[in-house]
Amino acid sequence: MFDAYPEYIEEFSIEIADFNPIGPTAHISLPETMPKRNNGIINIQNNDDWCFGWCVLGALHPVKVHPERNPHRLYGDFVEKLNMDDIPIPVPVSTPVYKKFEENNPEISLCVYEWHNQNKCLDFRYVSERRGEEYKQVNLLVITEEERSHYCIIKDLHKLVYNHSKHKGQKYLCRYCLHVYSAEKGYKEHLPKCKSLNNAPQRPQMPVKNRSIKAFYNHKCMQPNPYRIFWNLEILTEKLTPEEKTKLIHTERLQMHKPCGYCYVVVRMDSSLNYEIMSYDLYRGPDALERFVTKIEKEQANIQEDLSAPAEMILASGDLKSYNEATECWICKKPFIKPSQEALQKFEEAKHRLLEVKEWEASIGEDHPEKKKIQKEYREALSALNRKVKDHDHINGKYRGPAHDTCNKKLRIGSFETKVPLICHNFRGYDSHSLMKVVSKFTVDKLNCIPENIGKYKAMDVDQLRFLDSF
Repeated sequence: MFDAYPEYIEEFSIEIADFNPIGPTAHISLPETMPKRNNGIINIQNNDDWCFGWCVLGALHPVKVHPERNPHRLYGDFVEKLNMDDIPIPVPVSTPVYKKFEENNPEISLCVYEWHNQNKCLDFRYVSERRGEEYKQVNLLVITEEERSHYCIIKDLHKLVYNHSKHKGQKYLCRYCLHVYSAEKGYKEHLPKCKSLNNAPQRPQMPVKNRSIKAFYNHKCMQPNPYRIFWNLEILTEKLTPEEKTKLIHTERLQMHKPCGYCYVVVRMDSSLNYEIMSYDLYRGPDALERFVTKIEKEQANIQEDLSAPAEMILASGDLKSYNEATECWICKKPFIKPSQEALQKFEEAKHRLLEVKEWEASIGEDHPEKKKIQKEYREALSALNRKVKDHDHINGKYRGPAHDTCNKKLRIGSFETKVPLICHNFRGYDSHSLMKVVSKFTVDKLNCIPENIGKYKAMDVDQLRFLDSF
């Protein structure tokens, strides 16, 4: 019966116990995981239960010589300045108690931390909501030993967490969230927005007058890859022999995947997305992977040779007139500005020095010892002019429009720098396994890859070649 009630109760009792959190006691040594020297900690050597009060007084009234010794003598004269009404002694590690202490002492901003032995870092116990220089900052550290606790003064919070970041120079640390800044400017911008670790909001950043418009500035991405290779492998499955099965201990495999053929197509494309097939290859045989690597490296050499000789510029009727009348760059859409007198003067000086070098070499018959330096200065001075130039497609030679000198260089195609994507369907899930077996066959010094896990690779760079998935 679900609606039955008991006829009588033999015994009914309620037990109530007071909650007494563990309060700090006498002196406790610092944990072994904490830095022993230059840690910014003052461990008060008290023999009573008033370590919280001594630590607060020690932070408010610092002593230069042995501030940890005999707190009664050093800080006894300042005890009456602390309002400890309704604060239990010893002071427990409790947020309501800390809030009550701040209510009693409105000029103090209190932060309490705890040392985490396993991770060797600080944990938050209490973070004050009082911000500003008008408050006296008091930073305390709680250390525990079995059922005992003890407060210490954090004299320098920066020293205590110095090794928490790789930056080894001057650091600026926020006491409310322990975020480290290497520059004072970023630290001061952070302080008004910081809401401590647990209540950290998303940082609001409103647009300013000169930076209120989002625009495209990565102009080098306007130039498509001139070459791309589409490829795929064919793989057969062969059953394992009994001898091969015995070599496997932890897994049971039934078949072995062995490449038996490949096919690839090399496609060249200009900036107008007009493409043409340059070469292709189809092969079947037991050495398919090794042959594939050899053929791809030959194709890479052919691509480098082709890109090293860009097409000559082809000007259609009216292009020269439109170039002379143009007032803005077709790449960045910004107007052409007349160079300053200072830039023109530097260019003329660099040009004059370069002519002197050529005359010296013509008369002596040897290379000038500072030829490379002077040539570099000339190129820099020429680039500073940011003059108007004609931009054209290096693949088909067509004139594209007027451009700044710097913008034109951003669309430059490097014969040895421009990546050649090799696109394969399901490269990440399957074909990358087979390719990794012969990746050492490539004649390069360094390989880079983006692994998804130990068996899948999203992409792989082999020198100038970049293997990608079609998705």
